[in-house]
Amino acid sequence: MKNETKNRNFYCAMLHLASHIRYIGKQQPKKGLETQHYNKLMAELRDTLYRMALGILGDRAEAEDILQDVSERVWRARDAVLKSQYPRAYVYRIARNMAIDRLRHRKHTLPSSVLQLTDSGDDGNRESDLNDITLLTRKLIAALPEKQRLALELRDVEGYEIYEIAAIVESDETSVRMNLSRARKSIREQLIKALNHGVSRD
Repeated sequence: MKNETKNRNFYCAMLHLASHIRYIGKQQPKKGLETQHYNKLMAELRDTLYRMALGILGDRAEAEDILQDVSERVWRARDAVLKSQYPRAYVYRIARNMAIDRLRHRKHTLPSSVLQLTDSGDDGNRESDLNDITLLTRKLIAALPEKQRLALELRDVEGYEIYEIAAIVESDETSVRMNLSRARKSIREQLIKALNHGVSRD
């Protein structure tokens, strides 16, 4: 009788141990996968987030600070982020909100252009003209209304899909398409006007 009781207790202990081992085995890979997915997501978004933060703050050091803060916040919320329908949009929205919050708490004003455009004293050759057009285009994009600028940058520069942009800016796809269309039209018209003006002065 005592032997049967000992055997029963032994088997129960073994079953409990096996169950615990299986539980640990399931949990460890999950944490490992979460870390891998987190690292992959942040690596893919790093350049995009940096350019976005720099565009808002106009300061490289502050843009780097935003990246660090975003990384920490996303890590703490990684379960919700990775389970969301659009993880990239989720992270982008976090970074954008943090950059805007930092801008609001500044005591000094944002520079009118983060591009630091300067007059070039070039001789008017083709390469110089192309550079001038590129700089002008960037300046025009930076001057767009925020929603139009975001739609243009996210679609034409970063390559996001319309539905992802809608999630990032918390809007609907129709509004995103409308803002994108208006932004493209505005840039095109202002470039044509600037180029014609330049030709007429020659």
